[in-house]
Formats: sequence, C-alpha cells, structure tokens
Amino acid sequence: MRTPANIATLDILLEQLEAEDLLATVSGSTEAIRVTQVTDDSRALRRGGLFVAIEGAVYDGHRFIQDAIRVGASAVICGRHPELDSVDAPDIATTARTPIIVVKNTRRALGLVAHTFWENPSHRLRLVAVTGTNGKTTTTWLVHHMLTQIGRTTGLLGTIENRIGTLSHTAGLTTPSAPELNEMLSDMVDAGCTEAVMEVSSHALALERTAGIRFSAGVFTNLTRDHLDFHGTWTNYLNAKKSLFDRLDRSATAIVNSDDEAAAQMVDSTTVHCTSFGSQGNPTHRFTVIENRVDGLCVNIDGDTRRFRLVGNFNAYNITAAYSVGVALGYRKSDVLDALETAEPVPGRLEQFNFESGVTVIVDYAHTPDALKKALTATKDIAPAGSTLWCIFGCGGDRDPGKRPEMGSIAEVIADRVIVTSDNPRTEAPEAILDDIRDGMERPDRAEWITDRRDAIRFAGRSVASGDIVLVAGKGHEPYQVIGINRIRLSDREEVKRWFG
Repeated sequence: MRTPANIATLDILLEQLEAEDLLATVSGSTEAIRVTQVTDDSRALRRGGLFVAIEGAVYDGHRFIQDAIRVGASAVICGRHPELDSVDAPDIATTARTPIIVVKNTRRALGLVAHTFWENPSHRLRLVAVTGTNGKTTTTWLVHHMLTQIGRTTGLLGTIENRIGTLSHTAGLTTPSAPELNEMLSDMVDAGCTEAVMEVSSHALALERTAGIRFSAGVFTNLTRDHLDFHGTWTNYLNAKKSLFDRLDRSATAIVNSDDEAAAQMVDSTTVHCTSFGSQGNPTHRFTVIENRVDGLCVNIDGDTRRFRLVGNFNAYNITAAYSVGVALGYRKSDVLDALETAEPVPGRLEQFNFESGVTVIVDYAHTPDALKKALTATKDIAPAGSTLWCIFGCGGDRDPGKRPEMGSIAEVIADRVIVTSDNPRTEAPEAILDDIRDGMERPDRAEWITDRRDAIRFAGRSVASGDIVLVAGKGHEPYQVIGINRIRLSDREEVKRWFG
C-alpha cells in the first residue's frame, strides 16, 4: 500500500481532532511520533500505523487494542480507555510508550485523521457527492461521462466500479471506508484528476466515512423506503441523507430534486447555494419528457430538446441531475448536453438485451418498492402493443422485511406474469422471504414461485413468446448471489444470455 510522500506526525493528526472538539483524554507522549498508516482493521495494521478502535455492530475494535500495540502501533485512538476494560488492562498497562487517545466519536475521528493523513485530497479536487435512495449509480455514471467528454480527467467512486484516471477497478462498498476512500481520492489527484464524482450512501453518512471531506457539490436524487433495518426509522434515514447537505462547505452547491417531497428538508439547514431540478413547479433546471422509446428518451431540458440513449421517464431525472452538476461546475449548457447525449446505458440499470426470437429482456438493480415500480412502469411504457410483461424479482434477506409485501403487490399490479424468486437470501430461509412477498399479493396463485434464481430465469426463457418483454430485477450488475455467508457466482446478465439467446 502506498503512503503519502510526507508521513504525518501524530501531533498534526491530533490538531484536527482538537479543532473539531473530539479529544477527550490523551495518555502518553505524542511528540515526534511518526504515523505511517491509518486503519481501523487490526489485521491490516503495520508497525508505525495508527489504530482507531471502532465499536461496530458485530466486532468491537477495543478488543483488538492489545493486538495493535503488539504489532507496533504508533498510537491508538479509541472511545474508552482500555485500562477500564479488565480484558485489555494487563498488557496495555505495561505499554506506556504507546499513546492512547480517547475521543468522543471514534468514527468521525477516523474520517478526519484519514483525510489529514492523506494530505486532504478532497481539497485538490472538485468533488461531487450524489446521495438518495435511487438513481445514485446512474447519476454518478452520467456525471463522470459528461466531465470526461468535456475533457476533464475525472475520478469515479460508485457501486459498479471505481475509476482512477484511465484505470478501472471493481467496486466493493458503495462508499468505501474512510481510510480507503481518502487513499483513493489521493490516488486520483496523483493520476491527474481535477474532478471526481462519488456515490454517498446513507450508511456511509451515518458511519462518518466522509468526515472531513470537502465537496464542491452535493446532489439529492430522491428518498423512498430502504435501509430501515439499519437506520431503524424513516426520520433517521432522512437525517443521514440530510447530514451531507448540512456539512457542505460554504463554497459548495446543493442540487436537489424539487419533485421529491423530502427535497426541502434536505437543505433546510444548509448555508450553501442551492439549485434544483424537476419537471414540475419552478425548479432551477426544468425538464419535460417528449418521448420515451425502446431506443431512448427525447427530453427538453431548459428549453433545449435532445435525445439520450437511456430509457424510462425516471432516467430523465438522472440526466437532468447530471446536467445540473455540469452547470453548477461552470460548464456551458450546450457542452454539457452534447456530452450527455453520447452516454451509454449503465450496466445493470434498465440494461436491454434484444434477442432474435423477438423477446426483449431488461436487467435492472431495482430492489426497493419505489425502484421496482419505476422499473416496471418504464418497461411497460416501451413494451410493444399486445405483448406480455414478465417480472422476475425477489427480496434480500437480513434486510427490512416490511418492503417485501409492498414489492409483491407492485409486481402483481403492473406485470402480466410474475416469477418470485430469491435475491440475496443471506442467512434467512429463502422460502420465508417468499412467504413475506406472498402476503402482499391478492392472487399469489397466479404467480410462479421458484426459489432458485437460475431456475426462475430458465423457466422464463422457456416460457416467453415472441414480442414479450421481461424485467429481471434486483441484482443488476452484480455477478454473485449471497446465500448464507457465502457468495456464489451468479450473474443475471449471463443467465439471461444463456436462456434467452
């Protein structure tokens, strides 16, 4: 792993924590201590690294403070002094040379010291953050394409992939951990990037992964039911998203979807310049969908009518969001639209597969009630007259069960034929998840219930007729399925080509 050219000293990192009023107590001398790494993973810690003990949902980093000191940690940041913990006390009490810094919020402290350690990379980029329940991936994809086409070297951090200059890497988390995120931003600067765009999830905001990062623009796409298993309540979910806009730097621009009911709440506490996009009322940037066809959208944006390769009325929001970013960053409206017209559809986001049999299959990532409704509606809008609309979907295990019957109802109402199958069942019994979906359907006997996802896609491939259109929803670009704690190889895109080709 690369390290900054100027290895930070502990005192410099602590100055940031003190400025944020996060320091509680400091035990041991911090003078002239060099820090060669910042991590919250004791397994990845190297000698000279700074270990930040995070109390997580599964593991408590405080249990590994002893291990960090044995490896040769330069210092430890934690939420409580280990001498108060009878398990940790014996060894640590004898290790007086390792400074122990107790802070009021370890997650925020991790983000701040990681940003400082990597020499504040967001200060050397025009960085755009995109948050919202749906549309983050498509919007960031479009912004990256638009800026690249305009001629800017642009970085991308998203659900599908990360791009650093000309290099592309498969993404892990939607928003990486604070140390990884700041290292990647630093790599972008080194690669000559002047701009970057990233998805910022509600998890990342709640867990302070973006603490200390300066954004030039923040984009809000929409807010619908999702992740209540993590946030607990709708209010907590909303506030997590809202925190992005509350913390924007004064020079930034907040860009919101004014057609969404939560838009006003997103920016009611922000002090930055705000712009909006939408199809109703008087947004800063207004769009009207002229035509939605199987080969793409025709949309009028700010009085200029253009054709785009993306399909579905909801993608007009994503296109206009990306356009709003380009304008906010100071680029000419015509140049921004010229660039967006050439953008290809995002893999696994209403991605079309047209077969010689006359059947069209669309693969989409929709895994929330709102996203499934929009994907089905978009698919129905472009379906040939008299065709049968099929929907293959499931719901994830170990996630909010309340959305399962909602999604069952939506599929039943909009689609002509429904196949209910597994998404990522994780540690839940797949059959139990299907039962939850069944509870939301008026006529579950009319649906097909096929637990194995491969079998479900194969069944559809053998049952459709020429002219039919099939939506395979839930996993989009993902090349795997999570069953238990294991990932198995399974790609909807590959299975569609196999059974419909």
